[in-house]
Amino acid sequence: MPNDRGIPQYMGENIEKDLEEVSLRAGGTMRNRILVAAIALFAERGYENLNMRTLASWVGLKAPTLYNYFPSKEALLVGAIDQGMNDFFGYILDGIEAIPREQRLFEVVRRHAGYKLRHRAIARANDRLIDPQFARMFLPEEAARDFSSRMAGYRHQVEDLVGDHVPRNGAVSTKVVTLAILSQCDRIAYWYNPNGDMTEEQALDQIKILTRRMLHDSPPEARPD
Repeated sequence: MPNDRGIPQYMGENIEKDLEEVSLRAGGTMRNRILVAAIALFAERGYENLNMRTLASWVGLKAPTLYNYFPSKEALLVGAIDQGMNDFFGYILDGIEAIPREQRLFEVVRRHAGYKLRHRAIARANDRLIDPQFARMFLPEEAARDFSSRMAGYRHQVEDLVGDHVPRNGAVSTKVVTLAILSQCDRIAYWYNPNGDMTEEQALDQIKILTRRMLHDSPPEARPD
């Protein structure tokens, strides 16, 4: 459990940089900072175990002031998940239509994996909050449906791009290929070690090679003799 000392951490990692970068992308307001901190705290402690006083101490507010921003813990949870999704999808999809169609899937993969790699702690906390079991337990039904629909919409966008590279009637369906590609992008947040012998760019290159192999579109250097 994190303590109430006001130092933002998740899974033992300091997330001060993530707090600043994500909140700045959303406008840099106190409301944004509260939401990003809430993502980490809800994921770490669980919805039932987080109290508003603890969250207030993390962002330098008194508990009564926090209620000026969010009337309830449920409203805060919904806002935190919405904030996480907005930042994630914005990072990946902003300007993506300007990328030539034949390159677009690989740019989406690079951005998706890059977000998970460069914001490891926040990305892992986001994953915890959008887990379907968590949503069923703690989210209002309408909010759970909305978030599920947004995730499905993103998967459909990626599947449409996968269809440019994989035959629609192939041995493996475009849906399965899409899920495999998105899964490897998500998992980079768990296996990549920033203190290891692989740079961020090398890790992203690995994801790109794996994606091409799944599409049967490996570059010459990656193909077997």
